Amino acid sequence: MVNQVQLTAPGGTKITGIRMNEDTWSIQLRDLNGAFHSFWKKDVTDFHVTPRSLMPSYRGRLNKQEIDDLVAYLARVGPRL
Repeated sequence: MVNQVQLTAPGGTKITGIRMNEDTWSIQLRDLNGAFHSFWKKDVTDFHVTPRSLMPSYRGRLNKQEIDDLVAYLARVGPRL
């Protein structure tokens, strides 16, 4: 599961995204718009991992027939790389 992280950057800006890399002194993340950010940990005033996954879930939103239809459609169109 890919979890969201949120940090407060220097200047008070809150950034939410995916942690791409972290070491003893720095952290890098990609925000929800795809922009890459890198910070020195000493400059980050707040950091936490949220339990919510970034992967969409359709549990409880689609019934069995709708899921079957969606899978059939995706199988029909195939990969689009």
